[in-house]
Amino acid sequence: MHLLYVDESGGDDANAKDQYFVLGGISAFERVPYHFCAEVEEIQHQVFPTVTDPIEFRASAIWSGNGEPWTSMPRTDRMNLMRRIYRLLARGTTGIALFGVALHKADFPKAVPIQRTSEELAGHFDAYLTGLEIADNNNEKQRGLMIFDKSRHEKTVQGLMNQYRTTGARFGTIKHLAEVPLFSDSKITRMLQMADFIAYAIYRRYESQDAQFFDMLLPRFHQQTGVIHGLMHLDTNYRECYCPACLSRRSTAGMA
Repeated sequence: MHLLYVDESGGDDANAKDQYFVLGGISAFERVPYHFCAEVEEIQHQVFPTVTDPIEFRASAIWSGNGEPWTSMPRTDRMNLMRRIYRLLARGTTGIALFGVALHKADFPKAVPIQRTSEELAGHFDAYLTGLEIADNNNEKQRGLMIFDKSRHEKTVQGLMNQYRTTGARFGTIKHLAEVPLFSDSKITRMLQMADFIAYAIYRRYESQDAQFFDMLLPRFHQQTGVIHGLMHLDTNYRECYCPACLSRRSTAGMA
């Protein structure tokens, strides 16, 4: 079983000032999260040696110094902590792959951001599992489960995924999801906190043209035959976009 932990960044309602809405995800084989989370706990222990209760690592809160313990923490220390977490995500742990969808909202005025990005993410996660299945000499069936941070989108996303597994999405039926998505509280789930870091890095790359964290993660997005399948930039100007996601697809198409 492969678990895809998903979180969002950027506003998705009509009044939100953000240009982009982003979903970020980290897929991990079922045995991996236990060990990966232990490494995150070790980071907390080293940074906050006297704190015994888990501290929620939220990228935007650490970046802006919003709320304790971040308000009292010098910015240099906060940035060092963020880089430590991004280095952990960028390490290339076996059994882990990163995913992300960045939707330029102005280009899709009729789309509901959470619906369009969830569909893209589910489709590419399903394709990733198909690839693992093909690569497995034993042809073992691969199954996946998506786990989202709790939000007001719960009923919407669960209904959409059920539809994708039965009647299908725009690109066909999702075949490898074992169940409709689950929702959990990121305060108690380190892997969802890591998904938040991924979403935030993507958001800052596209919203603010700040790629310092994004560039660390780029090699870890699911890739195959020169195409970064795990990273999707939904932009009607993709033919002229030179972001890694668009460029990898355009360059490969040009060689075909």
